[in-house]
Amino acid sequence: MKYCKNCGRELSDEAILCTGCGCATDEFNANQAVSQQNGEISTMALLGFIFSFLSSLVGLILSCIAYKTAVRENDEKSKTYSKAGIIISSVLMGLGVVIGIIYGVVVAGLIIGSTMV
Repeated sequence: MKYCKNCGRELSDEAILCTGCGCATDEFNANQAVSQQNGEISTMALLGFIFSFLSSLVGLILSCIAYKTAVRENDEKSKTYSKAGIIISSVLMGLGVVIGIIYGVVVAGLIIGSTMV
C-alpha cells in the first residue's frame, strides 16, 4: 500500500490519482514524463489535424479540444499539431466563405443580366 503525499490517504498500489483529493501519484507523473519524452502525439491532436483538411468545422473543434488538453499536460508536440489544425481549418473555412460570396455575386449578376434582356 502507498499513501497520498498531499492528504495522507491510503491508496491501492495501482492508483494513479488519490481518491480523496485527486492529487496525482508518483507513478502517474512518471508515466506522463515517459510519454512526453517519447514524443507521442495525442490522438485528438492527430485527428484534429487530419480532419482540418477533410471537414474544417470538425477539424477546428477537435484541434481546439486537443490544444486545451496539450496546454494542460504541457505536451509541446500535440500543441503544435493542434495549432496547425486550428490554422488550417480557419483558413479553409475563410476560403469557403469568400468563394461562396463570389459565387453568389456571379450567380446574382447572371440572373439580373438575363432578366434585363
